[in-house]
Amino acid sequence: MSRPTRRNPPDFPVASGRTPTRMAALFAPMRPPLSLRRSILGTSATLLALAALSVSGSAQKAGAKPDHVLWRNQRGQTNTVVGVVAENSLANVVVDTASAQRKLEALSVERVDFGDVPQSYTDAQTYLARGDVENAAAKFSLAAGDSAARAVVRAHARLAAAQAWLKRGASDRGALDKAKQECEQFLSEFASNRDVPEARLLLGRLQRLSGDAAGAAATYEGLYKEAAAGTAGYPARTSYLAGLRAAEAHLAAKDVAKARELYLGLDAALGNALANLGEGDALRPLYGSIQSEARLGEGYCLLAAGTLSQAKTFFQGQISSAEKQAARLFGARLGLGEALLAEGNARAAQLEFAQVSAIDHTDQDRTARALVGLAESALALNAKNDAKLWLETVRTQHGDTPAALKAQELLQKL
Repeated sequence: MSRPTRRNPPDFPVASGRTPTRMAALFAPMRPPLSLRRSILGTSATLLALAALSVSGSAQKAGAKPDHVLWRNQRGQTNTVVGVVAENSLANVVVDTASAQRKLEALSVERVDFGDVPQSYTDAQTYLARGDVENAAAKFSLAAGDSAARAVVRAHARLAAAQAWLKRGASDRGALDKAKQECEQFLSEFASNRDVPEARLLLGRLQRLSGDAAGAAATYEGLYKEAAAGTAGYPARTSYLAGLRAAEAHLAAKDVAKARELYLGLDAALGNALANLGEGDALRPLYGSIQSEARLGEGYCLLAAGTLSQAKTFFQGQISSAEKQAARLFGARLGLGEALLAEGNARAAQLEFAQVSAIDHTDQDRTARALVGLAESALALNAKNDAKLWLETVRTQHGDTPAALKAQELLQKL
């Protein structure tokens, strides 16, 4: 069998003056200069590296746990948006979802649960769930300083650290200084964050706990005025509570006139707010409780002014008409106990303080204040051991209340 004959490619047509070799040279690919070839190779390498980083970043983002934003629509229904929180400000919460970007009004957002967080943040949540607030606070603080974490996460961690240190302050008053430092740092670093109103409320409390009643009054009063001014992102409920705390702080600072003015204004504002709420609105119990305490303010102003007889009559009237309003009932009993003690009737005062300290479940500040009242009554009756027991209870279990300062002062005298 004969082998097939190899066929050579056809020759190029030969033009005049051009040989086949020269024609082949014309069709050969042109090689760029060496410097240009190096530039092209370098650019290609850079592009490949950037592409690799982009793919790596996308994979990391895709594998991260998403954030969950719980918000309430105008009909009061709660909904959840899942994605990555790009903004968490007083104006809006912006979430990048898989399909689109969602922008929610800040005041409609109930809670944000962050998914992509540093390990220290996760550890802090674990410690907090176990009741180990000291380690939780330390871990939250570590997460707040993690430069690799998102700004929205660092902000939340900073405020969470302040809140955890405050909790620790119930049994260790030294933790309150750390709480105040974390709170002030949050307000300095994240001045437009959605949690600023809550942080300002916390700062006012920490100032009050440190004994700076005048400073606390100024902080609270400034917060109270934000809602009335229509400042974006300030919930009315936070402002109303701040107004109540401002009046209490003014009383502690011996400014009775300013306290009375705030109590009266707050009562009127809450009356209007309650009139505009539906019967089943979730805010009604809170607003009603704050209004009840604001109405008790007149009695405490009378007490601070030294008009004991009028104060006693006022509180007795409030007790008889309190019905099922717990905050109003226990607040009036506490006021009556303080009026009776100031009047010199320590035994009758003890009975009022005992009811508040043993039964009141609505306000730990009031419970601690009643325990101090019990101790003062015991001292008036020469029962120093009983007094010391109640004061130690306040010091070790209620160190994060304003009454703890007075408990410390009394303990130092025993």
